[in-house]
Amino acid sequence: MCGRMSLNAQFQEGEDMASVNTVLGSVDSADLDFTLSHEHIVLSAAGMRQTYPEFGADRQSIIDAGVAALKEAYDEGVRTIIDVTTFDLGRDIGVMEAVSRGSGVNVIPCTGNHLAVPRAFWGAPPQMVAQLFIREIEEGIDGTGVKAGIIKVASDAGGVTEREEIVLRAAAITQNRTGVRLSTH
Repeated sequence: MCGRMSLNAQFQEGEDMASVNTVLGSVDSADLDFTLSHEHIVLSAAGMRQTYPEFGADRQSIIDAGVAALKEAYDEGVRTIIDVTTFDLGRDIGVMEAVSRGSGVNVIPCTGNHLAVPRAFWGAPPQMVAQLFIREIEEGIDGTGVKAGIIKVASDAGGVTEREEIVLRAAAITQNRTGVRLSTH
């Protein structure tokens, strides 16, 4: 468990609270309570389980382990996690939904990209990539209707590469357009 974050810190007392997208729907930020800000229910690689299902745990085992871990976290006071598993890290919205339902913990999914910048993004205008991130916030992820509640990006410790710059600029455009929070490392 990596940290705690208050998503409603930008509001003054008496102002309306913002809602945040979770895998089970929109939640008033005032209802998120104790939140861990950088978690992964499952971490893999894009398409790994579909292409090589024999490599690693089966889907139901992943769900069962996730529910058990988050029930334990719930018993310790955790009410929300921000799952920063991007598509290139094997994001699976169905797993996130099942774990959230089974554990009672809110799960905020992300849009964005980690360090493995897809070849399709190489040389693409940041505005084009931003449209993909915006769609996941405004319409949903993978055709599920589950909307991203945070934007996750990362850059290399040695400095921002040209490819990473495209993604970072796309994330900034997305944040400016949607107002959704941005997480980076």
